[in-house]
Amino acid sequence: MRSKDIAKLVGVSRSTVSRVINNYPDIPPATREKVLKAIEEYNYVPNVPARRLAGMKSRTLGLFLLDIIEEEKPHHLKISNENLVYNNNFFAAFTNAFIDQANKKDYYILVSIIYNMEDFKKAQDAFYGKRIDAGVFIGGKTQEYKYIFNVIQPDYIIGIVDFEPEDLSRQKAVFVNMNDYEGAFKAVEYLITLGHRRIGIITGDLSKGSGVRRLRGYKDVLSQYNLEPDPKMIVCGNYVEESGFNGMNQLLAGPHRPTAVFCCNDSMAIGAYRAINEAGLNIPNDISLIGFDNTQVSEYLSPPLTTVHVPLSEIAVNMADLLIESIAKGKQVAINKLVDTVIVKRASCKKL
Repeated sequence: MRSKDIAKLVGVSRSTVSRVINNYPDIPPATREKVLKAIEEYNYVPNVPARRLAGMKSRTLGLFLLDIIEEEKPHHLKISNENLVYNNNFFAAFTNAFIDQANKKDYYILVSIIYNMEDFKKAQDAFYGKRIDAGVFIGGKTQEYKYIFNVIQPDYIIGIVDFEPEDLSRQKAVFVNMNDYEGAFKAVEYLITLGHRRIGIITGDLSKGSGVRRLRGYKDVLSQYNLEPDPKMIVCGNYVEESGFNGMNQLLAGPHRPTAVFCCNDSMAIGAYRAINEAGLNIPNDISLIGFDNTQVSEYLSPPLTTVHVPLSEIAVNMADLLIESIAKGKQVAINKLVDTVIVKRASCKKL
């Protein structure tokens, strides 16, 4: 049974059958129902390779999670039972919402993890083999994202999270980012309004756009309130709990202990909690703490963590929708969309 046989049985053109199969919206409901009924009755299965050769869509989006650690050969995730998606609050929240939204639009998802630079070939193959109609990259460093524009031809539809484009006319992609700068600015400004002046920061990974933007927000709000940023109050982290623990110990060992600390994500805040408790200090009586991300665990810490809420589900939904819109238009559309943040006030910050 071929598509032309279905068309003859129903009394429509072959192109109408094709448009029903590809879920085009301009088909009358009665015609759509007749075609689908015939497809079901005669157990017709579209010839997928032929459809791809003919330029049909796969109705599949690629989701490429970047966890590149070049000095690890092989990558630790490949030789352990650790799971990147489930063990990472950022990836898990984004992935769940992205898959949900794509499924609502009748799109499948192909998920792949990129462990090293050579793994970008997996993304190339998915695009060039027409297994996906568009793909989103998330979790990469600035240089890795720049590399994507070299390995993926410009006529393919791509989305990127956590990268600030320098030139939308040259770096054509769908960019959806949280407003890291605004979130950091609000977080530190909140501490200032509580009377804090010696405010430390444990930064995120400064090879990533989010890390740079959050540090810039911290410095700018201090300057706006005529507070000179103290280099001794700035400690570099990398978004993992252990760096929060080490960073907080470094701040506590300084000559002038901060009265408050901004941790650039909640995972590092958890490490900071541990360091403060081991030092025999109390949150918030001895030191106030604010995080970033509003992960699920933050409200269950003791005391519950004040943090910056990042609507990861909104970022994921926007990304899925914008990619699908670009597919419908048949071309890459350059978009740079920011999603705003909000402070969730809990019990880890104290007014001086």
